[in-house]
Amino acid sequence: MRQILSFSTFLFLTCIFFINCNNTPTPVKKDFSKLNWLLGTWELNNGAEYETWSKLNDHSFHGRNFRVYNQHDTVITENIELIFQENEIQYIPTVKTPKGDKRVFYKQTSDSGNHFVFENPEHSFPKKISYIKIDDNTAKSIIEGGKRKLEYDLKRVD
Repeated sequence: MRQILSFSTFLFLTCIFFINCNNTPTPVKKDFSKLNWLLGTWELNNGAEYETWSKLNDHSFHGRNFRVYNQHDTVITENIELIFQENEIQYIPTVKTPKGDKRVFYKQTSDSGNHFVFENPEHSFPKKISYIKIDDNTAKSIIEGGKRKLEYDLKRVD
């Protein structure tokens, strides 16, 4: 009788062990398609500066910031990649420096459906880039780091 009770206890504890081993949390799968609302051209702060996003494929967008001078001259100020790779979404602007172009990597740290945050705490400025969808034609972009904070009102133009 004692052997049966001991064997039953062993089986019970073994089952509990394996059940607990399989309870490791699975990572939340990120949904790149939630960013589709960014696609198109946006006017920034009712001025001559714009941001445009196009879809390259299901895992990659290309963005570009540009200014228009004298209604005809366009100067690109920044190229941006937004990519989904290995269940991570990264925002990668290419910035001009005295030593040439440099890609800066920002990892998505927050996603609440209409509010996306990308961060790189190692970069001097900005450390944090946020996009907030207000409605289908209005959004806000916030660029911040340290004591500096820049806010842009975005209005869809196409």
